[in-house]
Amino acid sequence: MAAGKNAASALLENKGFLSIDADILVHNILKEPAIQEKVIETFSEEAKKQNIELSNADGTLNRRNLGAIIFKDKKLLEKQENIVLPEVESRLKLFIEQNKGKNIILNATVLYKIPIIKECDAVLFVTAPLLVRLKRAKKRDGIKTVHILRRFWSQRNLFSKYKNSNADTVKVYNIGNLKMLETNIMEFLKAYTF
Repeated sequence: MAAGKNAASALLENKGFLSIDADILVHNILKEPAIQEKVIETFSEEAKKQNIELSNADGTLNRRNLGAIIFKDKKLLEKQENIVLPEVESRLKLFIEQNKGKNIILNATVLYKIPIIKECDAVLFVTAPLLVRLKRAKKRDGIKTVHILRRFWSQRNLFSKYKNSNADTVKVYNIGNLKMLETNIMEFLKAYTF
């Protein structure tokens, strides 16, 4: 979260890659009535315990409140992922199929949890120092520090999870300077024939 994967994706798009953002896919999936219904049903008891309302006034899912629930508990996060990740994989596969022969970026934080990672030539793991990420997330998302830190905690040790996925994983640092990030990405690209 807030490490700069979107900035890296944009830089690669400028080099001719096509990109699909799994976060946007998740947001769109969570807008679908059948998925909303399943998510609200799955987490309604926990929401009640925590005195959190999962539905907005118009009946749609309140994603921010859902996040406040699921990022507190690994098992709850896994429940949400079991609902959403199969849908994400299906749409990523469709995107790849529709763009066969082109260089594609799957912009996804938890790609290691989706079997499609086995089809990837390489993983570019973008990271940044904790305080830089915290500052970016507060500015971008406008949510409480405690909620950001819970998300950070849920995403801890991601690099080792990618290394254990058997995907060719390269770590790139993004300390805030886009020119330096671009230089690091260009070094990554030199190692691969795309």
